[in-house]
Amino acid sequence: MKQSVHNSSVVPGYRFVIYAMTVLMCVIGYGDRAVLAAGMPLIGQEFGLSTTQVGWVLSSFLWSYFILNLPAALLLDRFGPRVVGMFSVVLWSVAMILGALSGTLVQFLIARVLLGAGEAATFSLGNKVVDAWSPVQERSVMMTAFTCGIQIGLAAGAAVGAWLIMQYGWRVAFVVLGVVGCLWAAAWFVAYPAHDRSSTLAGGVSGGMGLSLRPLLRSRSFWCVVGAQCTGNYANFLMMTWVPTYLVSTLHMDLLHSGANTAICYLAAACLSMAGSRAGEWVLARSGNGIGARRRVVAFFLSLVMVVAALPLCTTALEIMGVLSLAMGAIIAALGTNMALLAELLVERHYLGSVTGFMLTFSNGIGILAPVATGYLVAATGNFHAVFYVTACIVLAGALTAWLGPRQMFHAAAGRDRAGNEVQQGAGS
Repeated sequence: MKQSVHNSSVVPGYRFVIYAMTVLMCVIGYGDRAVLAAGMPLIGQEFGLSTTQVGWVLSSFLWSYFILNLPAALLLDRFGPRVVGMFSVVLWSVAMILGALSGTLVQFLIARVLLGAGEAATFSLGNKVVDAWSPVQERSVMMTAFTCGIQIGLAAGAAVGAWLIMQYGWRVAFVVLGVVGCLWAAAWFVAYPAHDRSSTLAGGVSGGMGLSLRPLLRSRSFWCVVGAQCTGNYANFLMMTWVPTYLVSTLHMDLLHSGANTAICYLAAACLSMAGSRAGEWVLARSGNGIGARRRVVAFFLSLVMVVAALPLCTTALEIMGVLSLAMGAIIAALGTNMALLAELLVERHYLGSVTGFMLTFSNGIGILAPVATGYLVAATGNFHAVFYVTACIVLAGALTAWLGPRQMFHAAAGRDRAGNEVQQGAGS
């Protein structure tokens, strides 16, 4: 079993510093996204956008994010988390500042696409760092903690961003978050060990073989993990882009109150997801932690997300916020546990960054549809009812995929190891 990174030059317990900074990276990235969602009513007015055009703008950063997931992950495995983390955050932070300086919609969209390029390595980096630094009993919890950065970032971006927008305008809010990101990048470069060993840690087969996508494409287990991630990501991108607008239109809130209530939902979801992740690990420890056992936890959390189907029946702010918090918390717990499941099933763990990026290429390809499809559904029906019914059906499919799916380990390399032994990679492995 692979152990966490404990270099003799690293202070004992230093992994918690690395955890905290990795979570903070996620917080900053999703805070940047939340500021766009919070300011979208004003941005839409300034650029004269229709409802369907708003959906396209909200998804614009995903265009490059989707395309560059795998290339960014390959760079991560080649150059390591220290360098790639710094350059990624600098790139998306500069994009935030450029967005603030945009004078036309085209310029704004270009800045958002550049932001997506910077954020493309985020989850591959998070999964690689957590897998490298965490003992096995911490892995799901710490991956969920990293994924909680989504909700914390969305909460901070919604609340602080809404206040900055109301006080100084959306352009100032963009600049502030861009500066924060640049400061994190400098701190990360100083804090992360220069000689990271995560790329050479034993993870099964020796590192003498090259990355190959063919065994992944032939693996039923890999596709089941991808399927669960795709459905969870669809619900996740819906929540992170349209919730402020949904609260404004449904509860007739102003921008400031919408941001505050959205932030409360996100923070409650972060607490629920951490509690759920710990409970899931507790159950696994007592019921048997065999190969693929985490799939049952993933399936359970995805099934909880179906509670969004009750939103059309909710009439008060308390009911709506309660349902949203539960659904968001279940989404994050499911995605975090699913990422830990991917790491658990991959034989060549030194390729985890690249394999994560390959998986995210598919899941973000599905996620990119959520804000766009939502825009069309709302424009066609005049409300969000169909949006939530469709989402419930999608996550049900993901829950079934996870429950019936990944039970065997799979390879990400082909050829021979350093001892000259041929590696067998059957279609079911």
